[in-house]
Amino acid sequence: MEETTLTVESENVPGAVVLRAEGEVDSYTAELLRGKLSEAFGAGLPVVLDLSAVEFFASAGLSVLVEYHLIGEDRGVPLRLVSPRGSVLRALKATTLTETLDLYLDLDAALRG
Repeated sequence: MEETTLTVESENVPGAVVLRAEGEVDSYTAELLRGKLSEAFGAGLPVVLDLSAVEFFASAGLSVLVEYHLIGEDRGVPLRLVSPRGSVLRALKATTLTETLDLYLDLDAALRG
């Protein structure tokens, strides 16, 4: 059985924390995404999650996004998603989360908010 992989890099930029995810988000890797989002939200700055390099996105990942969208609303810290495409965008559309979450075409637009 092939192991799924996910990497999430974090970078502090003026006025935001940027997370860049690459690989697959599924039931095995969603906890890594949750942990990185938790760390990022600790800064109290807008969190920009770049999903452009994510190839697969399962329901476990959707749960993490909803969880941190709600945490962000409670704390006044926005979660902004960059460039979801492919399976990520299909999953967001299928669950109508495209109407709830803040989606941006590129990193610059997300940073401007």
